Amino acid sequence: MSNPLDTNNGGPICNLDYLLVNLGRNRAAANRLVQLFLENHPHLLARLEHAAKENDIAAMQDVVHDIRGSCVLFSAHRAVALARELEYVLHCHRQDGAGINWLARSAALRNALVAVHDELRRYQEENPASDLS
Repeated sequence: MSNPLDTNNGGPICNLDYLLVNLGRNRAAANRLVQLFLENHPHLLARLEHAAKENDIAAMQDVVHDIRGSCVLFSAHRAVALARELEYVLHCHRQDGAGINWLARSAALRNALVAVHDELRRYQEENPASDLS
């Protein structure tokens, strides 16, 4: 049996139609939100990797919360589920997490975040700002 968190089964990573509906079909606003995510993506990954390498539970909790919030916006359900799972593990080990390899433990979330980035980059390429009204 496959774990739904391990694969996206070939479907879309994000639900951008839902985002557009919430924005009143304002494609320019959607494109701006996508651009903000793409600009912030390297910073989110760097924060997560640094906190994981340093075993900094508080910093990891902060960045995972930020990642979850960003992914919720785009209905990136796999990334959101992985972030929630990692938030729970961090909460459970907030006092004794020094023995955990947080870099390995956060790998699935980092991979999911890259997948969100890649899909949003494709969306941006298919919907250039000059085509939006």
